[in-house]
Amino acid sequence: MTAVGVTRHKSKELSRKQSQQLELLESELRKEIRDGFAELQMDKLDVVDSFGTVPFLDYKHFALRTFFPESGGFTHIFTEDMHNRDANDKNESLTALDALICNKSFLVTVIHTLEKQKNFSVKDRCLFASFLTIALQTKLVYLTSILEVLTRDLMEQCSNMQPKLMLRRTESVVEKLLTNWMSVCLSGFLRETVGEPFYLLVTTLNQKINKGPVDVITCKALYTLNEDWLLWQVPEFSTVALNVVFEKIPENESADVCRNISVNVLDCDTIGQAKEKIFQAFLSKNGSPYGLQLNEIGLELQMGTRQKELLDIDSSSVILEDGITKLNTIGHYEISNGSTIKVFKKIANFTSDVEYSDDHCHLILPDSEAFQDVQGKRHRGKHKFKVKEMYLTKLLSTKPSSSLLGKHPEEPSVCL
Repeated sequence: MTAVGVTRHKSKELSRKQSQQLELLESELRKEIRDGFAELQMDKLDVVDSFGTVPFLDYKHFALRTFFPESGGFTHIFTEDMHNRDANDKNESLTALDALICNKSFLVTVIHTLEKQKNFSVKDRCLFASFLTIALQTKLVYLTSILEVLTRDLMEQCSNMQPKLMLRRTESVVEKLLTNWMSVCLSGFLRETVGEPFYLLVTTLNQKINKGPVDVITCKALYTLNEDWLLWQVPEFSTVALNVVFEKIPENESADVCRNISVNVLDCDTIGQAKEKIFQAFLSKNGSPYGLQLNEIGLELQMGTRQKELLDIDSSSVILEDGITKLNTIGHYEISNGSTIKVFKKIANFTSDVEYSDDHCHLILPDSEAFQDVQGKRHRGKHKFKVKEMYLTKLLSTKPSSSLLGKHPEEPSVCL
């Protein structure tokens, strides 16, 4: 009887604890859902309207960005003004090559022959198409006729395969040619008509997305338009206001450039994410970008007479039990409101920015019961239980940023 009594007592105690845990979980779920709907109704969409100057590119650089998105080392060949070259530089070989390219039958045959070569990779096809577009950009009528022939041949090839997949992937010369041809034809329209509204739309969405956490590894965000990219494993976060001082560089010595800027970041932002927000703040404040690229600059925390360089990974980085390294964040360095951050130019042979791999994590922790917090203390226990559907209101709170701007394309400065 004693054993039975002890067993019943333990069973009741276990049931009581489980009931308490369920009540606590229900209370947390109700609070999360209530807060989500409250945010949806009260969010003022205080989007900054000082977007700075729309960074339109001239046609030469627009074409290079479009034709060679990977910015290979050969693109510098086309940055020189070809009109400044002496006419005698165009020798007989180039004249003969130009004549062959302008031979429709020859060019189509060459393209088909190259595509039949097994060692002619997708990258090679895209490069060939881009070089060909540059050679024929002043002869768009002829290029259009070439595209008609190649597209018709491609349709015949796909008729016995999967026609729905045609033109979905840039895997052939004609597909890349078509992309380049459309870019050339639409360049003026983009610049004169839809370029500015599109730029404001993208900038507005980025500002909204950056107001919440973004996992730098998976690119999932709390504020997003796509449920598949929703960061529903959202951690607690807060805004940190930084006083950023930009180091003066020879490339940007204008006297009216403001080098002391207040920038808002999140305590869960990685150092790389903080760099991007700082660069965007400089552009919005001065109307022109900083004179260096992201990978050319570093961030330094000013602590009186001492300085500490901020890196995504260093000797203080948290390493989980399974060997995965957690990227450093603003909170990891315990940076508080009003802290001064200096932007400086990296010295030669400086360690380049880290390339993330499966051995790194940011906000979405790996499936492990042991992990470390920002202070490096080790905890055991599973992650806090969360339900994805609780955060679907974030999709609705992000959508007005795009829908309101889309209703007034003729008024790019519309108040959001």
